[in-house]
Amino acid sequence: MAIRKPLFVVPLDLGTIATGNETAGFPASHLNRQKAIALTWKSTGNTNVWVRGQFAASRAIDFMAMVSANALSGTQIRLRLGTSQAEVDGTAPYDSTALAFISPSITRDDGLYHSHLEIGATHNATWWRVDITGHTGDFQAASLVLGKTIVPSNFYNPEYEMGATDLGDLSFSRWGVLDETPGRIMRRIDFTLGWQTEAVFEADFRKLSEVLGRRGIIYLCFDPDSTTYRQAKTYLGVFDKPPFARGLRKPALYAQDFVIHSLI
Repeated sequence: MAIRKPLFVVPLDLGTIATGNETAGFPASHLNRQKAIALTWKSTGNTNVWVRGQFAASRAIDFMAMVSANALSGTQIRLRLGTSQAEVDGTAPYDSTALAFISPSITRDDGLYHSHLEIGATHNATWWRVDITGHTGDFQAASLVLGKTIVPSNFYNPEYEMGATDLGDLSFSRWGVLDETPGRIMRRIDFTLGWQTEAVFEADFRKLSEVLGRRGIIYLCFDPDSTTYRQAKTYLGVFDKPPFARGLRKPALYAQDFVIHSLI
C-alpha cells in the first residue's frame, strides 16, 4: 500500500429523489442536505432499500460516497448511472455491482461508516440509483456524495495537522470551579498544497474558493489508499476560509492553505 494524494469532491445536487423504503420523518431527500448532517435517511426494515435520483442536467461522475451509515459487516452497496430511469433500474451503462459497504473491514466505536467508491472513469449521467442489500434491521445514512474527483498535482507539505476544534468552552471561577459551556467537538484538518501547477489550479482548484467560499460543502479523503485508516481520514464539511492561491518564487506555481471543519 502507498500513501496517495488527497481526493476532493464537490458534492452534486442530487436532484429529484425517489426511494423504495423510508420512515416518516427520515426521508431519502435528507441525503441531499449535506449541511444538515443530523437529518438522515432511514428505512423501515431491510427490504426494498434503494434510492434513485434525476439530475437537472447531465453531470460528470467518477466518485460516490455514502457517509455516516449504520452499515454492518454484511451490508452491501450498489451504484448505477445512466441516462434514463429504465437504465438505472435495469441494465445501466455503469453498474458497480454489489460491493461491501465497509471496505476494508474496520470497527468504529460510533458504529457509523463511510462508503468509498472510485469509479476509475468519468461517466456523464442524468440518472443515478443506489441499492442497499444484505443489511440487518433498519438502514440509516446521513448523506450521499456524487461528483467528480479533484486531485492535486503534487503532495501536500509535510507540516500538516489533524485534530479537532472544541466549539464549547471551559473556564475557572475565582474559586477554581470549572464553568463549562457545552458544545460539539468537530474534527479538523489543516494542510498546504505547496506546489500546485497553474494548469491544475485553473482547471480544478480555483473553483474551490470562488464557488464554495466558506459556506459550500466539500468532501475530502486525505489519503484514499484502501487501509483501515481511510475512515478516519475522510471529511465532509466547510473551509475555515476560502483557500487562496499564493504565488511562489517560481512563476506559474501556487500554494494553497486548506483548513476544513468536518461535520462527520
